[in-house]
Amino acid sequence: MKKLLLFCGVLVLTVSCGKDVPVGQADIQSSSIIVGDVEWQEVVDLVSSDPKKVNSKAVADIQFSNGGRCTGFFISDDVLMTNQHCIRSASDVIGMKVFMKHEKGVSKSNWAPVNCTQFIGNDTTLDFALVSCSGSPGAVYGKVELDSSEVVDGSNIYVVHQNCDYYADYNCDWSKKVSEGKVVGIETDVFYDADTLGGSSGSPVFSDDDHKVVAIHHAGYGGGWTGRGIKNAGVPMSKIVPFIEANYPQVLADDSDDDDSQTDPGQDPAPVEDGNDSFDDATYMAFSKSSEESISSEEDVDFYKTYVRKGQVLKFDVKFKHNKGDLDFKVYKKVDGRYVFVKSKVSATDNESVSLKTSSSGYYYFKVYGYNGAQNSYEYSFSKK
Repeated sequence: MKKLLLFCGVLVLTVSCGKDVPVGQADIQSSSIIVGDVEWQEVVDLVSSDPKKVNSKAVADIQFSNGGRCTGFFISDDVLMTNQHCIRSASDVIGMKVFMKHEKGVSKSNWAPVNCTQFIGNDTTLDFALVSCSGSPGAVYGKVELDSSEVVDGSNIYVVHQNCDYYADYNCDWSKKVSEGKVVGIETDVFYDADTLGGSSGSPVFSDDDHKVVAIHHAGYGGGWTGRGIKNAGVPMSKIVPFIEANYPQVLADDSDDDDSQTDPGQDPAPVEDGNDSFDDATYMAFSKSSEESISSEEDVDFYKTYVRKGQVLKFDVKFKHNKGDLDFKVYKKVDGRYVFVKSKVSATDNESVSLKTSSSGYYYFKVYGYNGAQNSYEYSFSKK
């Protein structure tokens, strides 16, 4: 049972940014709150089947170029979420390092770094930021499930975060930990008594019932610079999820409702052999990226897809040497369950490129193939603004 420590005087709301303050954060006080006795636990001490340990795999240690740090977590295969007060702009991502296995007993050489360099966006009021990472680390290490329903007062929760009690030992290791607690109030924020400190900013707050993320941790009340206080606070996902769906729909895009009977109108069905050889198996491109691929047989085709909002400019380029095999591509849009042809890029020269300003939101597909069965390697690049 926690013993609440009450402090005299005015409550202080403090934002959690780490022992050092990230880029652009010098005006923010840096201290979340340990409530009563320290009651967090190292994730390595949990049994492998414990849902808390399973969920902890999606949590990351974020270190900034100036020595500041925060916590983050993957909400999809390639999208990392943390606080806006940690990442206020794209410049804060420069030099940022992200580690997936900063855990007790794990040497720094085995912390599993991932590359997160593409700033997606953020929101000051909801205090969250999104960054795109290469290599689909969410698929490799784990990703969380967000719960957009209302949080219940008095419910059990837990926070997974990167921290240690540096008020007691400044040189302690901020390894990955789990803090259990209860919801102790709901206003604009969700309040809870689970222990955190500066550096826990951006941590996922999980329901202990279904182990979904119900809030993102961002602040503490009371204690000033002592590190001890009355309660901690997070922004509820019931507010964040609708905002993401409205402003960054590609982040949480779900293709589970795709109709398996859908085919390429007017075209023979694409063969399904090695991954992205059909509309249904198209490689999803969330944000700007490039990759080297190949058309390896007369029947081989490659499909790619992305979600684009109305008014965005979509660019897709295929680079290759024409004298080694002529490659072309076609653009489609998914409309009412059908793949509607939009445009083709066909020439007898090196490379193919298209730039489209979209007139409506939706999924766009790219089909790369060899002219008259030509085979060749190629590099594709993609962006949308």
